[in-house]
Amino acid sequence: MHGGKEVLQHAITQVLQEHQQSKEVLLDLKETHLTCTDRGSKQELLEHHYPEISCVGRYGQPDYTVFAFCVADSPETPLSTGFCCVAFRAQSIRECEDMVCRIATGFKHTEWFV
Repeated sequence: MHGGKEVLQHAITQVLQEHQQSKEVLLDLKETHLTCTDRGSKQELLEHHYPEISCVGRYGQPDYTVFAFCVADSPETPLSTGFCCVAFRAQSIRECEDMVCRIATGFKHTEWFV
């Protein structure tokens, strides 16, 4: 599988089944990139520029509050074929929709910078 939208449902399911410990985070969507910071420790957990994100979308579940995006495992390695999925749970359906739309908009605004 590639890192396109066709893998999101599978990837989100896989992430959720791993039962990793949840963290409360702040997802900061900036003009050219996004950052994710642990709300308690203030430690930056990840940073991705929008062109690194191959797809973004919501999980098809009853409450529709889980969304995710896929990025290449190693953005520095042009021949990398692996992708990782980062999943989030929003506080509401509306917040989830807003996050997905803002990440998609960020990608559209930055694709010409590459």
